Amino acid sequence: MFQILSGQGIIMFLMILVGYVIYRTHLTDHDGNRVISGILLMVVTPAVLLDAMISMKYSPEVLRGFFLSIVLGFLSHLVVIPFTQLMLGRKRLHPEIGMERYLAVYSNCGFMGIPLVSAVFGQEAVIYVTGYMIAFNILTWTHGLIQITGETSLRHVLSGLLSPTVLCVLIGIVIFVFRIRIEAHVAKAIWYIGSMNTPMGMIVAGTALAQTGLRGIWRNPRLFLVTALKLLVAPAVTFVMLLAVRRFLPLTDAIFYALLIPAACPCATTGMMMALRYDKDYEFASQVFVVSTLLSMLTIPVLISLARMIAG
Repeated sequence: MFQILSGQGIIMFLMILVGYVIYRTHLTDHDGNRVISGILLMVVTPAVLLDAMISMKYSPEVLRGFFLSIVLGFLSHLVVIPFTQLMLGRKRLHPEIGMERYLAVYSNCGFMGIPLVSAVFGQEAVIYVTGYMIAFNILTWTHGLIQITGETSLRHVLSGLLSPTVLCVLIGIVIFVFRIRIEAHVAKAIWYIGSMNTPMGMIVAGTALAQTGLRGIWRNPRLFLVTALKLLVAPAVTFVMLLAVRRFLPLTDAIFYALLIPAACPCATTGMMMALRYDKDYEFASQVFVVSTLLSMLTIPVLISLARMIAG
């Protein structure tokens, strides 16, 4: 497993380098990155979720595992949130704590989680990552949006719940549960759009690295605190939660690690995208994203290998 995860990390690093070169050679700029981020957020991510649910072969076992992964995906986030909030301190002392809280909790589960789980457990396990992503996206557009914007109005929550991602989740669940057949050309078009997910996500990471660089990161200890919470604390808390749940519910390895691997992924690309969208501290979000992504190429294979030794 260590070799597989490390190999996937190298592949993603190479794609990040492509994004870096694209920006440095002026094939894109800050505004171009904003456009790409918007396409990823509003078009590609919904297509990934929809494709996973319309392409998966139905069986009662898969259906049960899918809904269990959704519930555990919510539980994973909800047990991590109080830990990170406690360790990050109070808002009055840290003006950007909303963005920090978001980055410490929400992971790059789509752009990195899906290819990593697929590489280890095969395409059939992707449906369980999708369960985690459903929880991630619903919480991102409710709790996460409130953290980033600092606004708790019903209008903001409703706008989040009516986002393309959440709507595609609901459509996908209906299609999957009721086994509705999708015309082949439509399904293929959705697959093509969704297949841009990881390459575009890593290119956004590379352009972010080229834009913000790593200058000055050593003068910001909060950056490393957020990174440590995301790469170490969040997966550790999720791992303990999954071990506890497995004492009462039968969790296959595919479900167990399809939830643990995305929890161990670096800070969400969505944090950068929302920083751009809502005029928040894009440079900080980008630097946390880049640092956590680079460090995760070591932490993910190590942590998952340790988890495999402990959990059996």
